[in-house]
Amino acid sequence: MKNEIEIIGLEGIPLINPGDDISEIILNGLEKNDFSLKNGDIILIAQTIISKSIGRIRNLKDIKPSEKAFSLYEKITPKAKLKDVPIKSPEHIQAILDESNEILKAEHVLITETKQGFVCANAGIDKSNVEGEDYIALLPENSDEISQKIREALKKSTGKDIAVIITDSFGRPFRVGAVGVALGVAGIQSIIDKRGDLDLFGHTLQSTIIGQVDNLASAAQLIMGEADEGLPIVILRGYKFNLTENASIQQILRERHSDLFRIEKNANNLFKSLKNRRSYKSEFDLKTVDINLIRECIEIARWAPSAHNGQFWRYIIIEKSKIRNSLIDRMNEKLKRDLIKDGKSKEFIKTKIKNRREIFLKSPILILQCLDTRDLEKYADDERENNEFIMGVQSVSASATYFLLALQARNLAACWYCAPLFAKNIVKEVLKLPSSYVPMAFFTIGYSLKEQKTPVRKKLSEILFDLKEENG
Repeated sequence: MKNEIEIIGLEGIPLINPGDDISEIILNGLEKNDFSLKNGDIILIAQTIISKSIGRIRNLKDIKPSEKAFSLYEKITPKAKLKDVPIKSPEHIQAILDESNEILKAEHVLITETKQGFVCANAGIDKSNVEGEDYIALLPENSDEISQKIREALKKSTGKDIAVIITDSFGRPFRVGAVGVALGVAGIQSIIDKRGDLDLFGHTLQSTIIGQVDNLASAAQLIMGEADEGLPIVILRGYKFNLTENASIQQILRERHSDLFRIEKNANNLFKSLKNRRSYKSEFDLKTVDINLIRECIEIARWAPSAHNGQFWRYIIIEKSKIRNSLIDRMNEKLKRDLIKDGKSKEFIKTKIKNRREIFLKSPILILQCLDTRDLEKYADDERENNEFIMGVQSVSASATYFLLALQARNLAACWYCAPLFAKNIVKEVLKLPSSYVPMAFFTIGYSLKEQKTPVRKKLSEILFDLKEENG
């Protein structure tokens, strides 16, 4: 049986410019190298030429650093000098911030989670192999999609069923040196799950999952290189794999909750986290919020303290839909009637209703929190019944606080609104909630566009009441 893998670099690939068709570049390269594709070949393409072709290049001179960028510059520059690594300008740091969901570690480099979900140094931004002193290459926004387009174009031209992998090189924890990794795939699964298979001795494999495309990317990196090799396109032949549709790089990304080495934001500084949380009442970024992040934060909110451990809170995710529109319109009708009773001016009412409509309808995620009275203790007298209800409200509020802090830890901006309290029956009717649910609050959630001002807080002496014992 033949067990050989060939790794062939296409020579003579020209410098890539914005608008160049990478599939055409590959076809021309195959012709120049007198090489024909076969079924089952894997094309591995360096991220840099992909980024150049789609215009994911920025001029540092066009970037205006934020206060956060300057602050990070002051923090990491001394550390970079000690490590004798290149010092990044505030403009470069701002580009990293723009490409990141979250800064996980700020040392001599910035370890970030990119908007694509990769955890790497400096959001994967690279200056190597990019023409011009002030130009940088950004990671493609959707490497899976680009891989699939190239795969389809090559199959149409050659008739061969192949796979495509877009590669880059990342550093790793606990190891020196960069290795090849996959950023996007088409036609090949990211991982091979061997769990349930038998080893040489007949033992059932319990946890073996192979990072298939990263292994292939590393193999290609051996001849693709990092310096002046000039082989950004590599063909790997002879590797046995199952051609597949709907492949995705997301399969290989470890979920946050199972990542033992993820450095949680503010994990070692609870006081700082508590003091830095802000209610976000500005316009949100249009970026989609992963609903799994919201579920993760609700999971944290479950662990809040509650009276009798009753856990009276209930959370409802209200998607952008006709139901949300109908709910807000009905709530605003009641708000208008209430404001008229209060003697407010027409202009005041119009502005109030418009603002609330925009806040609740445009929020990427809207959460309703309710108190479920079914779990409250029952008493024979009204006073204790009322006190029990108050304890339920206190418990729900504690869960809301946990929820807000969890959102902050995931770099999500949020605000807590009590509007549902004033339209409980409408909320229950429109959403068809159980009769035992008491609507308590809305949470608007998304990614922030602006920094919120630090609110004025009362002095400790104003909130701390000292008991004084009487003489005699």
